[in-house]
Formats: sequence, structure tokens, C-alpha cells
Amino acid sequence: MAEESDVDARIFRFQDCETSPDSFYDYPANIRDNSVPLVIDNGGHCCRAGWATDNKPRLNFRNLVAKARGRKDGDASGAGYSVGNDIGNLEVVRWALRTQFDRDVVTHYECQEQVFDHIFSHLGVNTLGSVNHPIVMTEPVCNPNYCRQSMSELLFECYNVPSVAYGIDSLFSLYYNSPNSDKTTALVVSSGCQVSHVLPVVNGRLDASNCKRINLGGALATWYMQRLLQLKHPHHAAQITLSRAQELVHSHGFMASDYSKELEEWASSDYYDDNVYKIQLPYAQVPTPQASGPKNEEKEKLRRQKQGRRLQEINARRREEKLAEEQERLQDLINIQELESQDSGEFQRSLAAGGFQSSEALQGAIKNLTTSIKKRKDKIVAMQTALELDSEVKEKDEIVDVVSEAPAVESKKRQRTPKGAAMAEEKSGKRLKEEKKQEMQQKSQEDVQREETFKTWLTGLHRRRKEILDARQQRVQRREELASRRSQASLERMRILSQLAYDPNVRDDGTTRSSHKKPKEDTFGQNDDDWMVYRSINKDAGDSDSEKEQEELNELENLLKKHDPDFSKRFGGKPETAVDWAEYYQLHLGVERIRVPEIVYQPSMLGIEQAGISETIDFILNHYSTDLQTALVQNVFVTGGNTKFPNFQERLERELLAIRPFQSTFKVFKAANPVLDAWNGARKWAKSLSSLQAVSVTRQEYEEKGADYLKEHLASNRYVPIPTQS
Repeated sequence: MAEESDVDARIFRFQDCETSPDSFYDYPANIRDNSVPLVIDNGGHCCRAGWATDNKPRLNFRNLVAKARGRKDGDASGAGYSVGNDIGNLEVVRWALRTQFDRDVVTHYECQEQVFDHIFSHLGVNTLGSVNHPIVMTEPVCNPNYCRQSMSELLFECYNVPSVAYGIDSLFSLYYNSPNSDKTTALVVSSGCQVSHVLPVVNGRLDASNCKRINLGGALATWYMQRLLQLKHPHHAAQITLSRAQELVHSHGFMASDYSKELEEWASSDYYDDNVYKIQLPYAQVPTPQASGPKNEEKEKLRRQKQGRRLQEINARRREEKLAEEQERLQDLINIQELESQDSGEFQRSLAAGGFQSSEALQGAIKNLTTSIKKRKDKIVAMQTALELDSEVKEKDEIVDVVSEAPAVESKKRQRTPKGAAMAEEKSGKRLKEEKKQEMQQKSQEDVQREETFKTWLTGLHRRRKEILDARQQRVQRREELASRRSQASLERMRILSQLAYDPNVRDDGTTRSSHKKPKEDTFGQNDDDWMVYRSINKDAGDSDSEKEQEELNELENLLKKHDPDFSKRFGGKPETAVDWAEYYQLHLGVERIRVPEIVYQPSMLGIEQAGISETIDFILNHYSTDLQTALVQNVFVTGGNTKFPNFQERLERELLAIRPFQSTFKVFKAANPVLDAWNGARKWAKSLSSLQAVSVTRQEYEEKGADYLKEHLASNRYVPIPTQS
């Protein structure tokens, strides 16, 4: 029972959750009049937006846009677009999904405009022609100036925002989790939906020259899980969607502390059976036919008889109606024919009205109708006769039923018969009992004999199966003995071969004697005894009938599985039972649980020619002095949605232990909430400033210094102006 409960605990079902549309919030006066900053974490997987006065983002939705069928790309009106959580089931409209990102960089600004419209409308912003709130927004690491320029143009020209401040999401997360992030030195390991980054932060500022990006993240992990399961279960490939693969990655994936060691453990069948997760796919249970009782069969028979009689009545009514129509038509044609002798002019007009070309055609139609009417009448008479016969048979059956019940009435009358009749009845009863007893004894003897015959037959099947298996075992043993040079079988084989190859006319060096006799004719193989010699020297031990034996063995085992329940218990065979559809519609999630998260450390598993996280960290650290390396590894910060796998921090510590010098120290700590801490850090940073405008790009600066202009701060990119052409 304990094993069954463990197995049930490892069977999971897909949630297949559909998102509910985002709520529309009010636009209170305290937010509208005080120009509260609006914080937007524009992530590759989800977008989070809310006011700086909120404790958590009001909107949290997938950063996707679904365009309705038939709309043109140039049409930017809100109608016909669904954004984020307004898309209930992603798989239904997978073909129509759009995103504004290329990797982690925004390049599709039509989609970005739809996302902004969704944010402002659901937050209740209703000011005419403008959004009168400062914007604090995240952007990717080393965002190209052209992309920042397009984003600023969209915000300032389309929405007329007063100012915008850009920052890096992972640095906002570091700011939220570190007390003195403006002076800290840390190594940030960030892994998101599309990409992963390793960012060195020195004295509170990003060292952009030594930042490294790895082009894989959670989206590739989801795709990898889907492909692995589709290859493993090709008959369920259509049901393994990206949404379900993502659910499996998030719910059951974990980071292996020692990937090679755990991979060897998964290679063991016992370990696999004890740890595999079974994912139940939805399916429709095939109804099993229920055996109907005699009452149900009788009801079904009566229903069919009643339905048959009803159909016969309907057909008879139709035949009578058709007969009446034909008789009426025949009478009309006869009336036209009679006009030929009375009025020729009227006859010709009637012929034309009836569609006849001549009187011969009229005669032919009358003849055909007469024949058809005669056949139809004969058929109606035959059907009526059949119905009468059926009714007579039914009456006879009822009479037989009444007669069969008569002995019960006679038995009541016999109770009042004279004494002689009672004695005769008693003798008759004794005789019937004796006959019944003899019949039962004979039947019992036949059953015993049949059972003994069945047991003898089963014993013969077992004996023949044992003979085949013993013969196979002997052949295997002989092959093993022949493989050894010093075994008795091998020595005997060599002796026979030497004897067969001996020729007295040939010297030991291979030359022929001068006085040799006529060579003896080689007749080996013409006698039946030669076959036994061949079998004794053949390494395969005459295993030429193995296919025939295998067919016979399969037939014997099938018969034993069907007729001998003990055979199924002893040899693991299963009797023929109904198909277990629940087991058929199950996905087995085994080594995929550690193989999918492993791609961030081994991108080569996907064919990506890039270094993993540990190699990238080692490469970056080698660009710094020993003292700065020590300072960086003392504050390794992990953030991003793709780092939520269990054991991710332990695995990173193991990798750092391998690449760092002997007895050196390091410290790894993880974000409190790797997903939301970027928004929380941006909100905390916006509220901590005495003047947000000092680190934001205002509309005046946008117009004077260009759309790509950026004001630097502790969580921002480095601003590198576009070189002017001389």
C-alpha cells in the first residue's frame, strides 16, 4: 500500500490555467494631481506596471500582443488587438502572437505602443492627449542608442510624458536587496526569459566594458522541454504544447548540484522507476460495453419488433397511396383514349396537354401503367398475407405459453386424485430422481475427466517450453566453452577438424609426396552421419532452427498466459486485460527535470557555441586584479526568473569553488523575489530621490540633446553619444 501511495504521489496533472483579463483601476485625484511616478518593468516575459506609491505592481501580464486575423500591420488602432492577460488561451492564437522584443532588445514599436495603451487604459489614466506622470522604466543591458531613441520618441511624441528615467532591471533588483548599493562591488548573475547576463558592478557603477551576455534563458528551456518530450512521446506530440512544457519546467525542473553524477543515477532503471514523474494528459474514457441481462434483451427485442411493424405499416400506406395515384392516372389516360372515337380535335388537344406525341405513345403509357398497377397490387397482397401469417404465429406462441403453464394447474388437481394415482405418481418421481442422479454423476465424471485432460495439456505445454529453453541454454553454454581454447569442447572440436583435414599424401610443410597414391574422393556431407559431425564442430551448435523455435516458444507462452494464471505470476506475463487508457495518456518526466535547467551551464547541449555561466564568470574575473576579484566574488548576486530553479544557488557555489583558487572565499546570495524585485527596486529608487527629474530625461532635454540622450545613475547604462559626422 505504501508503494502504491508513493506512485500516486508522483502522478501529476496539467493545470492548463487560463488567465483572466486585467482589471480597470480608478484614477484617484491624489495620484493625478501629485504627478506620482509610474514604474514599468518592461521584461521579456512579463510586464509589470504600477504607481510608485503601490506596494506591488497593479498590472502583471505576459508581454505579448495578439493581432486579429485580417488586420494590416500599419493599422495601430486599439481595436482588434489583445494584450497580455486579455489573451485567454495562448495556444489557440499562437499563430497570431507578436512581441516587441528581439532577444531582450525592443525593436517592434507597434507592439510596444499597444502595450503602453494597455497599461495606461487599465490604470485609469484619462487625461486628454497626454500622460502627466514621470516614467521610470527598465531597459536591457547596453541598450543600443537607436532603440532608446525610438522608445523616447514613442513616449514623448505619442504620450507627451514629462520625463523618463531608464535603468537596468537586474541593477534595480540589486539596489532593492543591498543596503549600500550605491557603493557596492558585486557580480550580478541574471537569467531571464530570452538571455542571461553576468554584470560586474564596481563601486556602485556598472562596468559595461566587461559585461557578457549568453543568448539563452527560460524561453529556450521551455522549447527544449517540449522537443525532448515530443521525441520521447511522439504519439502525444500534439498535446505537448509550449504552455504545458513551460508548466513542467516551472513546476518540476530543478538544478542538479552534480550533473554528471545525477545523470549516472538516472541511467539506473531502479532509480528511474523510483523518481520518475508521470504527467497525466487529459483524455476521454472509452466506455466499456455492459452485459445486458435477459430482461433488457427481451425489452430490446420487443422494441425492435414494434419498430419493424411500424415501418411495415408506413411502407404499406405509401404503397396504397402510390397505387391510388397510378389508378387515377390510368383512368385519365383511358378517358383521353376514348376521345379518339368521339372528337378528334379534343383528342389531339388532350394528347398535347398530356405530353404525348401520338396515339401510339398513349397506348404505351396505358400499357406500362397497367403492368405497374398489377405488380403493385400483387406486392400489397403478398405483404398482407405475410402480416396475417405473423399474427397467426404469434397466436400459436401464446397458446404454447399457456400450455406450458398447464402442469401447474394439473398438479393442483392431482392433489385430490385417488390413492392408486398417488402411488403411481410417487414411483414416477423416484424414477425421475434416479435418472437425474445418474445424469449428475455422469456429468461430474465428465468434468473430472475434462479437468484431468486440461491439466495434462497444460503440463505438456510447460514440458515443451522447458525443453526449448534447456536446448537454448545448452547451445549458449557450448558457445561459451568453444570460446575458451582450453575447454574440453574446444579441444574435441580441434581434434575432429585435424582428423578431417589429415591427408597421408601431404607432408607437414605442405608439399606432396613423390610416391603418393591417388587422392581419395571427398564425400563428406553425403551421409547422414556427417551432419552429426558438422553439428559437433559448428560453433553455433546447429542453431539453424532458432527462428522456428522462437515462434513455437511465443505460441506456447501465449497459451500459458491465457490458460494458466500461475504462469503469469511466476514469469511476469500479464493476462489479456482491457487497455489502461490512463497509463497510455501519461508523460514520463525523468532525466528531463535536470537536463533542461542545465543549458545555462552547458549551452552546447542546444548546439549554441557559447560559454556557460561558470565559464563566463571565470572569463570576466580574469580581467581584474586579484584584490578586485576577491571583492567581486564576496558579493555574487543572483536574480531573474530563470534562476528560480531549486538548487540554483548551490550549483553556482559548486562551480565557483571549482574555478576559484584553493582556500579562497566567496559568497552567493539570491534576490528575495527574483521576478518582482526589479520593479520593487525601481519603485524604491524613485521614492528615495529628492528630485526624480535630476536623473530623468525631460522633454526639453529630449528636444535639445537628442532622443538617444540618457542621464546616468547607479542602475543605468553608460551613456555613449553617437559620434557626429565631420
